Amino acid sequence: MKWALVVYFLVNGGWYTAESLQYDGWHRMHFESEEICHQYEARFNENEDLLDRIKGVCELSKTDILK
Repeated sequence: MKWALVVYFLVNGGWYTAESLQYDGWHRMHFESEEICHQYEARFNENEDLLDRIKGVCELSKTDILK
């Protein structure tokens, strides 16, 4: 299992992953460790003005693929 940075978008009052919305280029990225994932999550969420519409969240993912 790997850690993944998953991108969520607020659409019509609900949070949806980029994959579920089929947003090209926004699919999850997998990391070797939780620490590395959280570093990328912090960088992704630096723009607080966008956090009410888009956010990155680290989640444990059932895969061995790294990007």
